[in-house]
Amino acid sequence: MWYVPDPLAKLASAQGIDGHQLVGLQKIGASRTLQHWQLPDDENLAKEALSQGDVDVFVMSPIQFPDEGIENFVKLGLKHNPEMRFFVQLSWGGGDIDNQDFPNGAWEVPDRDKTPEQLSQMNARNIREGESQIDALNEKYGDGQDIVFLIPTSQAASELRSRIYRKEVPGLEDQDELFVDPAHPSAPLEALNTYLHFAVLYQRSPDGLPATQKLGQADRPQWDESLTRTLQEIAWQTAKKYSRSGLPIVDADEESSAFDFPKPFEYPELEFVYTANIKVGEALDFGQVGNGKRRIIPIVGGTFHGPDLQGEVVPGGVDWNLSRSDGATEADATYFLRTEDGVLIRVSNIGVGAPPSGLRFTTPQFVAPRGRYDWLNQSTFVGTLDFDWKREFPIRLRVFRVRSQESP
Repeated sequence: MWYVPDPLAKLASAQGIDGHQLVGLQKIGASRTLQHWQLPDDENLAKEALSQGDVDVFVMSPIQFPDEGIENFVKLGLKHNPEMRFFVQLSWGGGDIDNQDFPNGAWEVPDRDKTPEQLSQMNARNIREGESQIDALNEKYGDGQDIVFLIPTSQAASELRSRIYRKEVPGLEDQDELFVDPAHPSAPLEALNTYLHFAVLYQRSPDGLPATQKLGQADRPQWDESLTRTLQEIAWQTAKKYSRSGLPIVDADEESSAFDFPKPFEYPELEFVYTANIKVGEALDFGQVGNGKRRIIPIVGGTFHGPDLQGEVVPGGVDWNLSRSDGATEADATYFLRTEDGVLIRVSNIGVGAPPSGLRFTTPQFVAPRGRYDWLNQSTFVGTLDFDWKREFPIRLRVFRVRSQESP
């Protein structure tokens, strides 16, 4: 987990968390915590930091359990700060082994096409050993409360790989994409573990946080916001469901009603319909109404074009516009389109927007006669607006049809 501290600090800052500070970082590859404890005092940053008594949280990442070095650091930390909390990562097995068998494993060509059933058992023995050791430490040093917690990294990685196996993760096709070699993670798996650490240490959801720097800067367009949100959801759900993470346990009914994430394929897709370039006339001041100021904006013409329909915007429409007292703007436009084959289509376009972005999105509805354009009557649409008053047709409206994705 040596790659976690820097992006974790950035996530804390993005969340507005004050006081997050990395006191120190000590690294020995694929190590036991005991190896860190046994470093000479003049090289032992961990002992030095704990001895100063100003560390609130201490995170360890042993390759396998049990590890007597964990207890040594717990005793030292509590001696100088009785309010300390300790977090221990349950690591995945390099070479796709149970870490109880380290350093043996398929180091040359690991099988990266494991089923969810295989993944759930892959590190089960090491997880059980870790849980047994942490339970014993809490019993011995906790004085009736838990002070040592587990970060379920192995379980989160297995969940991500299981979803990839089931083709449920946007931007990831193969489990092998999560690794740069038999043991070390690529950007998505690093990001997952970072979001997981955030969830466990701060006991709050990482949903909505930015992509980690390495994930955001990867030259992989498919690693987009949808993947970031999926990683955050997996991290939060894994942390919440694991009793030794320290998060409050939520019963199944409450969890279902409070936090029911859709699967990636359940998000709607947008299909481009047309772009309309619209010309308007001089606005008429209607005056003050209950919640703002009304204007009547004449729609005097324009054109529209798309893959399946094109034509002109018929003069004579109007936008019953409202500048609200809270700063928001409402559009309520009604006008007609005439297609190139002479069919008239009624458009009702409603939208609302507030500073700083302003009015940028709408929900058009159509009434078309039966026939070629009947599909407009049977679909849901969203629109995007932009304005440039230097253009002959200053209003540009792009319309999209909302479609369901195909279930895998």
